[in-house]
Amino acid sequence: MTSLPSSQRTDRIRPFFSTIIQNSSDSNDDGSSGMFEESENIGGNWMKKSTSIDFMPSEMQNSKDDSIYMDVGINGKVFGTGDLSRRMHEAMMVVASKSFPSGIPEEIGDMYLLYSMDASAKEAVKFAMDSNGYTLNLGDDESMQDQGAWGQIESVSFVDSNTGDAIKGEDGSMTYASFTDAIAKGGWEPGDGFSFIVREVPSRKKAMDLEALLKALDPDGTLWEEAKEKGMLLPGDDIGSLKDLNTDCVQRVNSAPTEATDEFNAFRGGTSKGYNVIKRSALLKENRNPDGSEDQKTLLHVMDSLANHGCIIVDLTDEDKQTEDAQTMSKMWDATASLFKQIVEGDAAKTLPAMGPAEGVGSSHAMVGYASFKDGENEFLETRISRADGSLLPKETSSVIGEDGAQNVVSAFNIISEVGKDIVRIVTAASSDEAEAFVTAGSVVSQDEDSPSIAGLSFEEATVSGVLDSDTQPSDDDITRASILSSEAAILLTEEIMDDGKPLPPTSDIELDEGQVSMSPHRLCRYSSLKGSKKSKPSEVFGAHTDTTFATIVPAAAVSGLEVYDEDSLQWYRPELNARKHAKSIDPKGEMDAKFPWHSRYLIVMPGELLQLTSRNNIPAAVHRVVAAPDTPRLSAPVLLRARPGTKMDVERYMGSLDKAESLLLESNGMKMEDIHSALQ
Repeated sequence: MTSLPSSQRTDRIRPFFSTIIQNSSDSNDDGSSGMFEESENIGGNWMKKSTSIDFMPSEMQNSKDDSIYMDVGINGKVFGTGDLSRRMHEAMMVVASKSFPSGIPEEIGDMYLLYSMDASAKEAVKFAMDSNGYTLNLGDDESMQDQGAWGQIESVSFVDSNTGDAIKGEDGSMTYASFTDAIAKGGWEPGDGFSFIVREVPSRKKAMDLEALLKALDPDGTLWEEAKEKGMLLPGDDIGSLKDLNTDCVQRVNSAPTEATDEFNAFRGGTSKGYNVIKRSALLKENRNPDGSEDQKTLLHVMDSLANHGCIIVDLTDEDKQTEDAQTMSKMWDATASLFKQIVEGDAAKTLPAMGPAEGVGSSHAMVGYASFKDGENEFLETRISRADGSLLPKETSSVIGEDGAQNVVSAFNIISEVGKDIVRIVTAASSDEAEAFVTAGSVVSQDEDSPSIAGLSFEEATVSGVLDSDTQPSDDDITRASILSSEAAILLTEEIMDDGKPLPPTSDIELDEGQVSMSPHRLCRYSSLKGSKKSKPSEVFGAHTDTTFATIVPAAAVSGLEVYDEDSLQWYRPELNARKHAKSIDPKGEMDAKFPWHSRYLIVMPGELLQLTSRNNIPAAVHRVVAAPDTPRLSAPVLLRARPGTKMDVERYMGSLDKAESLLLESNGMKMEDIHSALQ
């Protein structure tokens, strides 16, 4: 069963050692914490600002470092360093014994001793800082997480875990200059309490917890009641209805900053794994586990990227091993450039029908045609696929970019929609797996040949069979089976509910009223900043919003401008710059440029409101916008993967037991997707 990564929108799990520290009885008569004092002695609990950062490498001492460097003293009895180190070391030994079944090498054992002591000290400092309004500021630099890299240990002493008094080590010394000395000379072992002083610990002021602030400002709940009357969601509120989901998206859009910046200063992602580019092949359902469950490495990568950063970058070429799709995307870009060249320099706009309702879709929300806004600064051609023959609508597009150009746009749409369907499959399966929506205790049973078996029963049959005791716990095989069912059900959702422009096969047994035109548009766009404006800075040309889609997939453009609000770093993230960096890493000399431009390799996939629904709120709909620099037009060609309007949401079919579904899914169950779309507007 999958354990999903959390974003900053959900409550964090408290450290396992916090109860040890919170049980301390050190408190002053006035109710304030007695944990920290003014003296700077070994064995005391204190914290003060460091006077220098001379020990740090010069490359780390720069104006962009926003850390406040602190010196901290920790008392081992108060912070339970002995018990904490023992538990950490035991956990490491369990893992090590599996890697070295014939015996753990001595040098590895010594390394684990040092690591358990260092890690215990770091966790104690984390809690000490948290208690005083600070947090460790190690950023995304993985090297800062290494042993000894988070601060300068100055003094270490052993401590009696009962009295808190300092005691001598094996060599008779009272203090040691480092953890290494405490182990080698003093004979420290996991479980021995220790006090220490650490210098130059990078920290920052902790942002005030909004939920705690609201409780302090509104002790009787009056403001909360007023907020609910106005339809607002407050921290800790569940998203229990489609109305709440819409409110959540609106509030997150409204809270996003409006300032824009240039490429040089734009945030292009950090070093954490969620910013990594993923290979197209990793997403294919053919590359799931042999048993049909989702690959855990791929699943966690996708969930981390979408939950914390609002998007994932997909490399269509698998680092230039497969280039056919990139070449197709390049042809689509050529067709898009030709379209807008003829619109800007000629009279092609007169050839194209004005944007209006799309007939044959079956939705009042579907549009098709050409539109121009802000005196031609923003231009859009909303295209759709005819389900009957796979042609591009509006038909007049072919007279502008030619039949080949129109076919290239259709081919690109097919590539893009398949990527989006794979992402939605993985997310929906992961969320069903996390909710244990398909888990049935005893669904996989090994019995004698003549004994009855319920392994072949359907999900519904197994739950009501009566063969099982109600207290039966699911086995590992039951959980594996549930993971397989989660993936299979998610595949059904992507094939039956998501609109990829193709007709459902005649063998489909779902109730539907399917239109002859796709609900999912392929939007060809040209953005430019204000003409004649004296502003030299980039500006927001398409404001922050979320999409009523399962996924919005944006092919990376030559000119960056797409920005996604990063829920983890709490700033606008420009993924095209991250993709550009990746392209340079795999093709530093531009040897593939003759076949296709660098950006044709990449798709940027963002979750929409419908995916927030089917992910059970694990994945928030991405807040995103477009910024443009003066005199630098940006072409874009997003696909908005929506639902077939006439199909109905069937929670049991696509997401498992209704008993495991919360109120948001229960409200949606049985609704037409068109009605769900309308409810989210």
